[in-house]
Amino acid sequence: MGDQMMLLGARIAEIEALYACALEETDPRAERRLLAELAEAGVRLAKETGAAVPRPREGGRPRLRRRIVRTQRTADWIIARTTRRTG
Repeated sequence: MGDQMMLLGARIAEIEALYACALEETDPRAERRLLAELAEAGVRLAKETGAAVPRPREGGRPRLRRRIVRTQRTADWIIARTTRRTG
């Protein structure tokens, strides 16, 4: 479980870095490239989020479940925002 959480943390850090770079980029072509990379990273995160963390047992670990849901929502928001700007 620790390795999976580290992988998710790395994916989130990747997304944050790409998003920051895209916001600061002044060249439109480079910005589009960064946004495309950001969208791909968001898709990877969304796929891994569902599979990387086991579903909690009935009545157990509600805090972890909330964190998973927030991560999924963040990934969905990033994907929606980047695909809207690049399309």
